[in-house]
Amino acid sequence: MEKLAHKNKTLAVGIAAAFFLASCGPSSYPKEKVAERLTAVCRAEYHLDVKAQLVGTTLGALVSIPGLIDELRRHASSRLPELPPVLVEGKYTQQAFDFRMFTRGSFAHAEKKVPDDDGPPREPTEPLRKLQQVSTALMRACLSTDAPLEFYELIARDPGPDHLDIIFSGHTLDSKKAYMQSISISEMQSRNEFSLRHQPEEMARDTVANFIIDLQKRPLPQLLSRYTAPSKRFGELLPMVLSVTMELKGEEEKLKPEEWAVRQIKRESALVFVSLKPLGQFGAFLFTIHLDEGGGTLLSIEKLENSALPNGVQQLGPPEQWSDFFYLEAISLPEFVTEQIAKRVMNEFKPIDPEAKAKAKKKAAPEKPATVEEVTKALVGAAAYVTDNYDFKNFNEVTVVDAAKGTRWVVPAAELPLYRRREPPDLKPIP
Repeated sequence: MEKLAHKNKTLAVGIAAAFFLASCGPSSYPKEKVAERLTAVCRAEYHLDVKAQLVGTTLGALVSIPGLIDELRRHASSRLPELPPVLVEGKYTQQAFDFRMFTRGSFAHAEKKVPDDDGPPREPTEPLRKLQQVSTALMRACLSTDAPLEFYELIARDPGPDHLDIIFSGHTLDSKKAYMQSISISEMQSRNEFSLRHQPEEMARDTVANFIIDLQKRPLPQLLSRYTAPSKRFGELLPMVLSVTMELKGEEEKLKPEEWAVRQIKRESALVFVSLKPLGQFGAFLFTIHLDEGGGTLLSIEKLENSALPNGVQQLGPPEQWSDFFYLEAISLPEFVTEQIAKRVMNEFKPIDPEAKAKAKKKAAPEKPATVEEVTKALVGAAAYVTDNYDFKNFNEVTVVDAAKGTRWVVPAAELPLYRRREPPDLKPIP
């Protein structure tokens, strides 16, 4: 899903402040009912309908907030965000971190930002007030439960025409440190993750709706090319497409997408249940949709003769109840740590403006460009800092590759603490 390129300061500071001010009273969120209790608190105290669930060590909540996206747009800067000069991609596999870095143009170390003094806090608008209320309730649950929580995730869903979700997630340890004033609000903010995505359920619904419309408009080869998922072949989907065509018989306009039951079942897949009752027929079609940043494609189409779900998905319950649930994937510590390292490095460098560089030559010494070697050292230093923050020791080495030249550095886990020093050792690439 699409990452939020421009972090909204108002949202970040507002949520962080709400988390920081959260109550930390006696445990009233027993681990057996922590999600149920969170939902009840939001309804009783804030009159908000919130869905919540616990998956592994991650507590998640979903709330619908009309007008949220428009409100954030009003607060966002009108200037488009610049593409960072340093991009870092990382993965954790086989007890090792593997990072690839991409650099472009001239860049330099960014100055440490001093928190802005915006004066007295303003009264939040209705959408932001609701967001803060749910954030506070979620943090109260995290700080007051006896459940072994590591992470929290808040999905703020705007039901408006853009169908966008804002996702806020973080580590409960950081929230506890902020509450105890062991770290600052700004530091907690830098450790939290924000992202923006198209709502998976709406992506799946739109995919099926567009497919049904295109059945009568596009030739079969074009239809298969457009809607076949990457993991499928045209031949696998062909009989399914022909079956839908025969059943609908040109009456697809009687089907109303807003009436279809949709449920996300994995990070990149969702089910769409299309009843044939509007056509005066028995049964339904069950579409399985593959989701990615470019939209949705078809994984399978199954005709259900009596609307009963197949054995593989019966545990999801009746389709008419699917809207009561949302998909939550447990956050893993290795993945979280990897993203933290990459984010810190990308925030540490800024592009050098050629015009500013020319002006600096006339008045003062120009900014000194940073090198790829400095980026590598910053990345290793960030790895040392972040793994220590979260006491993560389940790795043997950190590998860094310059994607442009193929230069490779490897630092054993035992040597990583050396790069937290003020004068870390030099890094030598692997021959």
